[in-house]
Amino acid sequence: MNRTLNGDDPAFFAIPDDPDLLAQLLFLYEISGGGDLFNRVSEDFSAAAVTVELSGYDANRIAKTVKDAKAAARARFPNGNVAVMGMIAGFVEMNNKIVYGELVSFGGSFIFILLALAFGSAKAALIGMIPNIAPVLVIGGIMGYAKIPLDMLTMMIMPVLLGIAVDDTIHFITHLRLGLEKTGSYRHATLDSFGKIGKTLGTTTVILCAMLLVYSLSPIAMLFHMETLTITGMTAALLADYTLTPLLTFCLKPLVKDRMG
Repeated sequence: MNRTLNGDDPAFFAIPDDPDLLAQLLFLYEISGGGDLFNRVSEDFSAAAVTVELSGYDANRIAKTVKDAKAAARARFPNGNVAVMGMIAGFVEMNNKIVYGELVSFGGSFIFILLALAFGSAKAALIGMIPNIAPVLVIGGIMGYAKIPLDMLTMMIMPVLLGIAVDDTIHFITHLRLGLEKTGSYRHATLDSFGKIGKTLGTTTVILCAMLLVYSLSPIAMLFHMETLTITGMTAALLADYTLTPLLTFCLKPLVKDRMG
């Protein structure tokens, strides 16, 4: 309006500094039928709302944008109250709390203590933790290489994988201990464990992966990433239980003494 009233001069395409001129422009806007103004500001002009539309969702990038927006608003209005509202802002805040909360919980989990109680050996529990952490490291590396954002949906993959991997490890080491009590040989006990539960571990993993394939055609990127990473992680967990677990137990012999060598 300021530009139009000044002969469409581009130099006047700005909000005037003169309060009286600004009041006249606002009055002219109102009597001309303008009704959208108060969708953005309060009637006494003490508060304003700025709407920002986003072309995509990246929790980390949006969190940084929100932080920068708050800093810019406080710099321009040092005596004003600045707040970020909306569904996306709330979702980002919730995402940060869940992600960092799960990271803390993951780091301070009691899985090692539970494995030590289940196996009756801290050494066996430590060996059991190594193949369980392997799938988490694999999907973490894939996410970093492919630049997949760590949001609350992809973050949920890690505890799920840890739970599945721990379950497989407990099955294997439990059968291994039973075999050792019967034969006294790690070699015979390992072969016996593979013969009894090796196929079962592979079958359950294949079934779980097949169920997740329903998300492979999903147009939602978060669901597609969850499906791909979970299948990759479960495959890595199975391979770790097929290779790392028997290798570590055979070399370190954490349960009982090998009587047959």
